[in-house]
Amino acid sequence: MEPTEAFRVLASADRQYLLHELRERNGESTVGDLSRRIAIRRHRTTSENISLPEIDRARVRTVHIHLPFLLEQGVVDVDWSDGTVALTDEPSVDVLFAAAEELDDWPPEPQLSQFS
Repeated sequence: MEPTEAFRVLASADRQYLLHELRERNGESTVGDLSRRIAIRRHRTTSENISLPEIDRARVRTVHIHLPFLLEQGVVDVDWSDGTVALTDEPSVDVLFAAAEELDDWPPEPQLSQFS
């Protein structure tokens, strides 16, 4: 993966959240957990305050947009039977996270105290 392609992958805030969550969880998570965490970050709220419709919308975007895109780029593997998502061992993952480190807002963690 070329650095310019890495920045294209990182152009989506939801993909940044997804990738950051995977990295924080030793490279593996589930579609359900990722969807919940993306919704929490996107809506700048807490786990207790996120609504099911917000999580469902994040899940739809994750399953139909972001995971297929990341699969195509060779960044993740998905086991659709159990919903497991894992970072691959491909060199493209290293290029992607090196590009992410160049972003001003990486890691993409909103400060909840700013939104309370």
